[in-house]
Amino acid sequence: MFKLTRFFVSKEVLNKQKYFSTVVKEAKDQIKPWRKIPGPLSLPIIGQILHFLPGGWLHDRPIELQELLYKNYGPIVRLDGNLGFPPITFIFDPEAAIRLFRKEDPLPVRPGFDSIVYYRRHFYNKHEDDPIGLILDQGEAWKKLRSLVNPVMLQTKTIKLYANVMAEVADEMVERLKSKRNTQNMIEANLFTELNLWALESVGVVALGDRLNCLDPNLPDDSPAKKLIVAVHNLFKIMEKLDFQPSLWKYVTTPTYTKGNKIYSENLRLNEFFIDRAIETLKSKEETNDKDKSILEKLLEIDRSVAVTVSNDLLVAGVDTSASTTLALMYLLAANPDKQNKLREEIALNEEKNPYLKACIKEALRLYPVVGGNFRQTTKEHDILGYRIPKNMNIIIGNQSLCLMEEQFPKPKEFIPERWIVDKNDPLYYGNAHPFSYTPFGFGVRSCIGRRIAELEIETIISKMVKNFKLDWIGPPPKRTRYCAINYILEPYNFVFNDV
Repeated sequence: MFKLTRFFVSKEVLNKQKYFSTVVKEAKDQIKPWRKIPGPLSLPIIGQILHFLPGGWLHDRPIELQELLYKNYGPIVRLDGNLGFPPITFIFDPEAAIRLFRKEDPLPVRPGFDSIVYYRRHFYNKHEDDPIGLILDQGEAWKKLRSLVNPVMLQTKTIKLYANVMAEVADEMVERLKSKRNTQNMIEANLFTELNLWALESVGVVALGDRLNCLDPNLPDDSPAKKLIVAVHNLFKIMEKLDFQPSLWKYVTTPTYTKGNKIYSENLRLNEFFIDRAIETLKSKEETNDKDKSILEKLLEIDRSVAVTVSNDLLVAGVDTSASTTLALMYLLAANPDKQNKLREEIALNEEKNPYLKACIKEALRLYPVVGGNFRQTTKEHDILGYRIPKNMNIIIGNQSLCLMEEQFPKPKEFIPERWIVDKNDPLYYGNAHPFSYTPFGFGVRSCIGRRIAELEIETIISKMVKNFKLDWIGPPPKRTRYCAINYILEPYNFVFNDV
């Protein structure tokens, strides 16, 4: 039998924070093979797929999946691969997870999105060594791209260049929402589509250094901006079918794969339309100091293929994610009017730091994370929680579940922004949680490069909304779903936008 012990993590390793985590003492002669990891019943030939089919206890429950697996099988869970879908190991112990991540190769592999990687390599890239993307590239190719982009994207002063323009975009969005209210002060248009237009306009300012005019009240449905939003939605939905569900596209050309290639082509065509337009605009722009140059200008000075690739990444990854987080925080503020009032009071002070606003965003990302966890493919064997994880195994750290555990965050299902700003002696203090239980922007060298952009976008639009609207919500909480690893809030969006 394994002996359970208390494992103390040094102050230096964990930013001088003390905590304990129950882990298994891993003696080499006691380690069990991967197949012995607990998981749903697996049958010959069909494996575990019956649980995910209609009538199965895990069917159509993507949001609850992590919680169900943890409650039924514990801190480590095995899901067998089937029909082209690789096996996965879920880990719900933050200390075990961080130990695994820190033992990994300095160039960690983040799996998924194989279909679009294949498309870009074989049908899109003109040269074999052209970058595929910060999300899609691996190994030395990813390291080369990231090292070129980091000095441009990770400078706070570079992102702050866009603060005034983002504020203009947010002001326009507020006016747009006011114009779309009915007599009950509800938005009759699809609110998520509206937020996508705002997010695309905001990220376009950063990615392209120019306005896309997504919020033009006369914008036709067949405009490139609206087409791009539809294309991004379609891209995530088709990748869900090809890369996150059992699929045979790697072995035979399936109809879904053929459809996926058309969607990927349309998405890149629309991205190129905006990128080429922005580059043409820059040609007629007067020379500026380096500190005033846009991200696109700086990336073009490095390499055109790098600039196009990173702009592509931002236009795809920066729209749904920002819109989803904003929608979640809007709901949480509407459902907790005392917190909304407190935030409004802070914004009225017109100060720069706004700690409560930042705390509200952190709390929204804890309760309604856009992505459910951290993904890795192991580059070596690991002995974790009494089991041997083989090389090339897909790992998911269940951060969505960890964030809702009482032992990590007291009153875990309540919206309490104060936990992020209270004194260390307060039982709610976020620092009492294991730091790896909450990683909404990823971990380590592969953490989200667009984090500062997203935070600035969301801080700006939420402050404008709360300043102009008293947000209310009618009816039960919204339902959620997930596709392509992204969590979404579903319609109906029962907000009431009353004037302050």
